[in-house]
Amino acid sequence: MKLPDIQSRQASAGVLAAVLLLSAQSGLRANGFYIPVQDPFAASRGNAFAATADRPSAVYYNPAGLTQLHSRTAHVGVYGVRLGIEADTAIDGGRHENDAEFIPVPQLYLAAPINDRLAAGVGLNSPFGLRTDWGSATPFGGVATETDLTYATAWGVLAYELSDSLSVGGGIGMTYADGTLKRLAAPQLAPGAEFEFEGDDVAANWIASLLWKPEEQHSFGITYRAKTDLDLEGSGGAPAVGLPNGRASLDLVTPDTLVVGYAYQPDDHWTLEANVEWVNWNRLGTSTLRQAFSADSPIPFNWESNFMYGIGVTYAPNETWAFNAGYIFIENSQPDLTFNPAVADADRHWLSAGVSYKAENWAIDLAYQYAFSDRTVEDRTAGFDAGDLVAGDYQSRFHGLMLSFNRSF
Repeated sequence: MKLPDIQSRQASAGVLAAVLLLSAQSGLRANGFYIPVQDPFAASRGNAFAATADRPSAVYYNPAGLTQLHSRTAHVGVYGVRLGIEADTAIDGGRHENDAEFIPVPQLYLAAPINDRLAAGVGLNSPFGLRTDWGSATPFGGVATETDLTYATAWGVLAYELSDSLSVGGGIGMTYADGTLKRLAAPQLAPGAEFEFEGDDVAANWIASLLWKPEEQHSFGITYRAKTDLDLEGSGGAPAVGLPNGRASLDLVTPDTLVVGYAYQPDDHWTLEANVEWVNWNRLGTSTLRQAFSADSPIPFNWESNFMYGIGVTYAPNETWAFNAGYIFIENSQPDLTFNPAVADADRHWLSAGVSYKAENWAIDLAYQYAFSDRTVEDRTAGFDAGDLVAGDYQSRFHGLMLSFNRSF
C-alpha cells in the first residue's frame, strides 16, 4: 500500500473518531448526555425541586436550600435507566436496536447546619454520561458502534441565610470523566476492524443559587451550574487499517445550566412546583481530536441550546407518606444537519411517579420514570459524509427506577 493511501486512511479515521466521540459524549440520554434527575423525590415530580430544595440533594438542586435543614442528614441513592432506542434505517429498510440495559447511576449527599444561618454540604453524583451500543451490523457501523462515558462530580457547597426569607448558596465541583468509543474502521477493507479511543481528565466547575420565600405558601429558586472544560487524554487507533495505537486527546465541554423554579403550597398536604431549565449546548461547537500518528482533526459539532420544562405535584396526607407525580418535556438539542445515531437525541417526554415513606429519623423514596420520543432524520449529515447511512426513523422508550435512603443524625 502506498504511503499517501495510508495517510489518507489515517486522516479519515481521525476525523470519524472525533465525530463519534463527541456524539458518544453528547447523546446518551434525553438532553444530549445530561442526566438532570439526581434524587427520586425530585425526579418523581418532574424534577421540579429548585424552589423546594429541603433535602440533602439540595447540594445539587439548589445549595441555598440547605439552610432549611435542622440536623445532619445523609442521602444514598441509585438511578437505574434502561435506554431502549430503535432505528428504522432508510438505506437498508432494516430495524436496528440499541443494546439497552439498566445502567446504575449513584448519588451521595451529606449536609449539616453549622450555626443558625450557615450550612454546608458535600455530594457525589453523575450529572452526565451513560452508554449506547448499536453493534456492528447497522449500516452506520462506520459512524458508531459502541460508546461509553463514566462521569462523576464531587461537590462542596455552603449556604447562608441572609434573612428569614432569603438564602444564598454555592460552591465548587471536581469532575472525573472517562470516555470510550468504538466504530468500524474500514468495513470494505477490513471487515470487523474497529477504531477505538479512550481518554480521561479531571476538571473543576462551580455552582451558585438562591432561595426566596416571600410568604409561607410561595417559594422561588434559581440555580446556575457553570460549564466544565475537559481535555480527554489517552490513546486511540485502528492497527488493522494502518492507524497504530498512540497518544490521543479530545477537548470536550459540558454545558452550563440555569434553573428557575416556583413552588406553591396551599396547605400542609399539597405542593405544586414548576421548573424551567436552560442547557447551554452552544458551548459544544468545534472540538479537536489530536493523535500522534495523524493530523489534528477539528470537528464542527454545532449543537443548539435547549430548554427543559418540568411540573410536579406532591400530596402528603400525613407526616409518614407522600405521593408524587410529574412531567418533563425536553427539547431536542441535536440538529438534523449534525445528527449521529450514537446520540439519537429528540424532543422527549418524561412521565414520572413516586412514593416516600418517612419514619422518625429516616426516609425511603422510590420513583419510576417512562420516556418516549419519535424522530425522522432525512437531511444529509454535515459533520461527515454519512447522511444516507443514518437517515431513517428513530424511536426511544426509556424506563428509569430510582431508590434512595435518607437518615438524620
